[in-house]
Amino acid sequence: MQDEVPNIAVLGSGGGLRAMVGLLGSLSQLEEEGLLDCIMYLSGVSGSTWCMASLYKEADWSTKLETVKDNIVRRLADGSVSWIEMHTKLARYYSEKDNFSLTDVWAALTVSNMVKEIDEHKLTEQRGNYTNDPYPIYTVIDRQCKCDRVDADSWFEITPDESGYSLSGAFVDSSCWGSLFENGKKIKDQPEIDMLYLQGKKHYFNKHVKILK
Repeated sequence: MQDEVPNIAVLGSGGGLRAMVGLLGSLSQLEEEGLLDCIMYLSGVSGSTWCMASLYKEADWSTKLETVKDNIVRRLADGSVSWIEMHTKLARYYSEKDNFSLTDVWAALTVSNMVKEIDEHKLTEQRGNYTNDPYPIYTVIDRQCKCDRVDADSWFEITPDESGYSLSGAFVDSSCWGSLFENGKKIKDQPEIDMLYLQGKKHYFNKHVKILK
């Protein structure tokens, strides 16, 4: 019907820093055209989620996009993370987590260097911060299923409220990111993991990540 308002989503592609900058530019153009406030959902994978992580650190970022964009661009151009900071973060991951894996190494040593920051915000901190913003939906492709030629769409859907896996339909509160589960039950509480780790997870995920500890 003509009086029904459609649900509009913007989906960002993967591609590392190119995808991060590309999504930022697309959103800036949407704002210039007066269309940004029409978006209900913002979703991305891989590098696009790096852009999203930077945006959603700012409450109501869509109302001040040019300022937020300039800060992100300045950070990417002139920012840096020292090797000491990277190794300190990696050591903290190792000492604090029972399930230390290659993803921790990738996040602390590679992703932080690419996005020029160590983002220790938590995903659940974004709850309630999107009153004037599109609702964020971060996604991760299960590459193992792609390699195994599984005839189904397989991805992880991650939001500030809940996170889950499309094939199983199992979702948990996003504050449980980092806790240990077995057969659908939480067997050990762990602190919620930070956005740096999630940016590493979103950039590359293999269903059979090797646990190093």
